[in-house]
Formats: sequence, C-alpha cells, structure tokens
Amino acid sequence: MSNRPDWFSLDADETVVWRGAPRIRRILPTVAAASLWIAILVLGVAFGPQVAPALVPAFPSTLLAGVALLLALPAVAAVAWAYLWTTHVEYVLTDRNVYRKRGVLSTRVSRIGLSTVQRTSLAKNVWGNVFDYGTISISTAGSDGVDLRFSDLDDPAPVRSEMRRLTGASRSRPDAGAAMPLDAATADALLTDFRRLREAATRVERGVSER
Repeated sequence: MSNRPDWFSLDADETVVWRGAPRIRRILPTVAAASLWIAILVLGVAFGPQVAPALVPAFPSTLLAGVALLLALPAVAAVAWAYLWTTHVEYVLTDRNVYRKRGVLSTRVSRIGLSTVQRTSLAKNVWGNVFDYGTISISTAGSDGVDLRFSDLDDPAPVRSEMRRLTGASRSRPDAGAAMPLDAATADALLTDFRRLREAATRVERGVSER
C-alpha cells in the first residue's frame, strides 16, 4: 500500500514508497500465556474442591467462579493491551525519510532522514527464519546504538533492500544550496572573463599612475 498516511505531513516533493506494520501474530505468546492461566482457573473451580480439598476449600461454586473471574481479568487485559499496542504501530518509508508511529492513548511519531542513515541491520530469531519475519534496526551517523526499529515485519528483506537503495540515492542527491561542479567549457569561459577583467584593471592602474 502506498497511499499517504493521515498521521503526518509529507514534504512537497516527498513520495511514500512503502507502508507496513508489525505482524499481529506477535501477540500469540501473550494469548497462549493468558489462555493457559484461564484454563488453570477453570479447572481449579471445576475440580479443585474434589481433587485437592486442602488447597481449594469447599466454598460455594458461585464464590469460586467470582474469584476465578477476578484472577482472569489481568490476563484478558494483557491480551487486549498487546493487541491494541500492535495495531497502533505503523511504519512508513518514503524517498527521503523513515517514519514510525506508535501509541494507544497518545500518538508519537519518530522520523529519520535517509541522508543521515549510517547502517541498517536485519535480525531474525529461530522462528523468524522459519516463518520469514524479523526486525530492521536503523542507526544514524554519530549514533552509538539503534535509533529506530521496524519490529516484527513479515518478509522484511525486500523492505531493507529498498531502504538501502533509497539511502544511497539520498546521499548522492545534491543539496539545494550546495555548489554544483563546473564543466570544462564553463570553467574556460570564466577564466577568460577573469583575465580580461584583470587586463582592464591593469590598464586603468597604469593610466592613473601616468597622470
């Protein structure tokens, strides 16, 4: 997808090249842990008084269910927060900058100019190598560490390759205020004009000295 995001403003000549987000499956470990905890609570309510009466006294079933529900709420909240945190992260690559937007209750946008990018790296764990996902780390010139990460991307290698290509193009692009190199014909013409001005100045100086 290459349409313009609505959470930042592009420069007049800036073009969106790529947009992406973390893979939603990154929350699966949180979901698995929450599911295991809830299953333990359900089993405890259902069979605890019969299996381990010393650990689970024979309270009324409604009371045990209420306690289990209260203990399950943090797990449900953890899953909900992990989902919201993942779906509220977005990455954008343009021909001039990289952007990261994140935040649930408030939005924070980070930007790095491609002309300042010193290096990029791609990291994959064991599962990342199996299912082809990973994290792109971006470091700028003069930085001792990582300045920005595109975390848990599906198929991240093409994104990194495009980022490296654009980084090279951005570095080779002349600045608006930078002096442009002169070709040989222009340099010869300027040298000729300079010599004529110097000869004219010499003649004027001689005329003044002869008076």
